[in-house]
Amino acid sequence: MEKQHIDATFCENCQSEILVNNNFCRVCGQAQNLKEVSFHANKKQNLQQIALFFAIEIIVCISALLIENHTIAISLFFDFVMAITAILFFCNNWSENKFILKWPNFSIKKVVGLVVVTVIVSYIVQFLVGHLNRFIFNEDYSFYFTYAFHKYGNYIMVLSVALLPALFEELAYRGFLMQRLLNIVDEKEAIYITSILFFFIHFSMISFFWMLPFGLLLAYVRIKTNTLWYGVIMHFFFNLTACFVEIYDFSNLGF
Repeated sequence: MEKQHIDATFCENCQSEILVNNNFCRVCGQAQNLKEVSFHANKKQNLQQIALFFAIEIIVCISALLIENHTIAISLFFDFVMAITAILFFCNNWSENKFILKWPNFSIKKVVGLVVVTVIVSYIVQFLVGHLNRFIFNEDYSFYFTYAFHKYGNYIMVLSVALLPALFEELAYRGFLMQRLLNIVDEKEAIYITSILFFFIHFSMISFFWMLPFGLLLAYVRIKTNTLWYGVIMHFFFNLTACFVEIYDFSNLGF
């Protein structure tokens, strides 16, 4: 009779022979495959945190879209909800995330270069988006109307459109989300996933041609520099340029 082959290994503690499928050693009782168990538990925990975070983001964004007439107060309310969400999720894993708030190898030349490129690209994007809106939808869309008639409208718009998204979208997507993904996928996959989710959360198909590449660039810069701050600066100046373009175009309408 042919002898049946049984796969076996050795206990991590006492080196006694045990079956590979056994979770405990029959001699000393030591639990086996602790690293594998820990990895799967960690993966599940990270996926749960990612799912919860993105579910909240979706709910907040859809809620904002359902409101037809946005006032400054409503816009700021949703801005602060998103900001608080980003802070809570980021700080929930503070010991693991805090290192990306440092700024190793700070370079003023790199900052200036990134700002110049970002401003130029943003202006080109605003120009193309304006023409696409007129060509496809036959209308001139401007987010500045929400702020235009307020005494401090320009400053509030810069806060709501440029500063808060630059800080808290980076904290959320290139901070919390990127760190969670890096625990379960490689860097390239983390860059792609965060960028796709960043694009998706804006609910604007017409922005596909620039939002996704911009997200990819921000994620790439975050990985290569090991800090959020270059991305924050790029994000801020990209949106700030859009604000200035809107203000300039609005003033030319004679208001």
